[in-house]
Amino acid sequence: MASVRKRKMARSSVKKNTRKEKDSHRKIKYIPHPIMKAHWDKKLTWKQNYERFGLQSNLSKTMKRPASETLITQTKTSEEDSNVDPESIAIETDPEKIPLGEARLIRDPETNEVVEIIYGKMEKSDEEQPAKAVLPVIDDLIKYQEEHAKPAFVRTLPEQECHWMALLHKKYGDNYERMKWDQKLNPLIWSVGQIKKKMEIWKNMPKEVEP
Repeated sequence: MASVRKRKMARSSVKKNTRKEKDSHRKIKYIPHPIMKAHWDKKLTWKQNYERFGLQSNLSKTMKRPASETLITQTKTSEEDSNVDPESIAIETDPEKIPLGEARLIRDPETNEVVEIIYGKMEKSDEEQPAKAVLPVIDDLIKYQEEHAKPAFVRTLPEQECHWMALLHKKYGDNYERMKWDQKLNPLIWSVGQIKKKMEIWKNMPKEVEP
């Protein structure tokens, strides 16, 4: 026969502490973004998938370019520098031969003061400009965001306040000081600042919700 204490505990609404092993083994269902799900490769790790998308898996580290790309860039830069005479670039005064974004200062040989500034107009060719990596997932994400974007939130006023604002604006224009003392159209005794805010909301409201 159970003791009085155990019978009392059995009737109690406080449940007995037990090990909840099922909760720890429960699988969490992730709801991924539809575009990311379509481009995600299950055969690769999450880090490799991030690299495919052009994303950084670890924010504490800087992204490193591939060694082959760095070597090609350095080789091209060294070849271009060896073919161009730096003195000829510094002396060049023709705007069409000076790269865009650069300028040349013409100084007086005696006083060394700047007499003229020549701004470059030469644009870089398509071959010189670095090719941007084509990431279809980024384009798809932007397109998805534009298609499913929510409309901008527009603040509105209750119908009665819209009615008051319309009559106040018709009667006083932009004279908010006189609006404040109108006991009939301002029964809630709003201050000048409150009337201004409500008037701005009323003016920006769409026509279909105006009284």
